Amino acid sequence: MTDKKRVAVVGAGIAGLACAYTLKQNGYDVTVYEKNSYVGGRMSSRTKDGFIFDLGADHLCDLYDRIKYYCNAFGIEWEKMRFLKYAILQKGELIPFADAVGMLSKLRFTWQFFLAKNIGNFLDLDELAGQDTDNAYDYMRRWAGKDVADYYVDAFTSTYQFHRAEEISVAALKGIMKSIETEPGRWHLHRTKGGMQALPNAFAERLDMRLDSPVKEIIGGENVTLVDSTGTAQTFDAVVLASQATVSHKIYKNPTEKQSEILTNTNYSSSISIAFRVDRKLLPDIAVVWVPFVENQAISGYVNEAMKGDEVIHDGKTLICAWLHEDFAKTLLNKTDEEIFAAVKPELLKACPWFTSVDQLHNHDLERWTDAMPKFSHGHLQRVSDFMHEGQGANNVFFCGDYLNGPWTEGALRNGERVAEQLIKAL
Repeated sequence: MTDKKRVAVVGAGIAGLACAYTLKQNGYDVTVYEKNSYVGGRMSSRTKDGFIFDLGADHLCDLYDRIKYYCNAFGIEWEKMRFLKYAILQKGELIPFADAVGMLSKLRFTWQFFLAKNIGNFLDLDELAGQDTDNAYDYMRRWAGKDVADYYVDAFTSTYQFHRAEEISVAALKGIMKSIETEPGRWHLHRTKGGMQALPNAFAERLDMRLDSPVKEIIGGENVTLVDSTGTAQTFDAVVLASQATVSHKIYKNPTEKQSEILTNTNYSSSISIAFRVDRKLLPDIAVVWVPFVENQAISGYVNEAMKGDEVIHDGKTLICAWLHEDFAKTLLNKTDEEIFAAVKPELLKACPWFTSVDQLHNHDLERWTDAMPKFSHGHLQRVSDFMHEGQGANNVFFCGDYLNGPWTEGALRNGERVAEQLIKAL
């Protein structure tokens, strides 16, 4: 590259940071704009009273190869959780996954795993667009039965996406099943020492960052105009919108028809992540609990943070972190912190037999997520796949983020790298 191209990246979540870093490594002059005073987005952490509280993503899987690559490159310690046992709530009790459905349902579900073993990669849903034929709940209820749909498919979706399985494509489900079938050991849970914030911070240290810098307008063209919150305008050779689709839709003033279609048709679930300090001795060594919607319409799942070790255990206390089903979360998003804590405690008692009184749950911290997770619903995968091949980069504006068929933290990071490669080819 003879002339150094100037690129602005709007949004410092893991997708935007990975995109910016890849561009910088390829010789581009990159500036990252972030509205918050910290980086990471849904991969961020907050330390309070000595406890690290991961605000969004709570744990990582061993199959996250690109995250592991950067952790190794930046000297970030990759740790296996101290214990890995899962449980599911059924009739007020926590039981092993295998006991949640009957033998016939297990056999039918096992057959679906076999059928999924040769399809594409869940972490790049473009590979699965051709499988985007139905929603996951209806498909699995039809082929494996209602118990499987309620206690495995819907429970998994609500635990990790906060919404119901009617709103996730069967293609995404098949991708997850393929991975579990072909590489089960790589689903073991890990973390980065220092919390989720460690990797985003490491990226940010190597980039030209503008924190506390919300972007007001983006106007695409041969040169792209970026207007910051003070009204100051700058021009760039290209801009990467690595903000959520809802935010990008507000600030991007002249999208093409294809760009507008993607932003308009991307939907998000809402949730609240909420942490309580509890006595460590009250918690068995169960790491993650799925809460099926048929069992509780408020709590979508919860995690025993003691699985992370000393950084979340102090003076005999640890944290239990819960997430809320989107409909319940939406009733609380505008409430005060104290009102949210008060509303969640009795619901958590219903979903968690480890506690007998709300007095055992001590308010610690919470984070509201209006746009928590993109919904990879039936039709979304093919729409995005078409856009990434035909509409990406128009007006020298590139979209970037997990909603572009890059689920979870690993998928988002991979999407950031992919968008950087698309931009390099285009300019």
